[in-house]
Amino acid sequence: MSKKMYTVADIAKITGYNRSTVTRWLDKQKIKNAQMQGNVPLYDAQVLDKFKKSHSSKQNKESKQDKTDKLIAEKDARISALTDEIELLKSQLKVKDDQIRVANQLADQAQKLNLADKPQLTHSAEVEEKKNVTPDTSDDEKQTEKAEEEHKSWISKLFRK
Repeated sequence: MSKKMYTVADIAKITGYNRSTVTRWLDKQKIKNAQMQGNVPLYDAQVLDKFKKSHSSKQNKESKQDKTDKLIAEKDARISALTDEIELLKSQLKVKDDQIRVANQLADQAQKLNLADKPQLTHSAEVEEKKNVTPDTSDDEKQTEKAEEEHKSWISKLFRK
């Protein structure tokens, strides 16, 4: 029995994988241990070779590189999409700024027109108030005169001015 026997830790150390990865692979492949040394299972060199073939470092490096390239491509696409969105938002912001500027100009014009019309309105309102006040006061005066006449004595009524 000069065959070299390996523990799970030895296989992991040789291949560069974790012990848990080796253990999961052994369970998945349903590989039984060749011997037991105390409580430690030992596996022969064939198991080590099978593990190396199934987990060849070239495949992993290539697949990791492919994953990295794919991830970079996705990130670049995302960056370009966000850049386009930023440009769109900038253009929308410019349009909004123009709309606000126009609205402010219209508000200023409306205020100027209102201020220009206000003296005319106040003057015309004063004239209307005078017109309205004069007839009302004359009616009030007539009513007060009638009330005074009723309260005068009969002699004063005879000798009116």
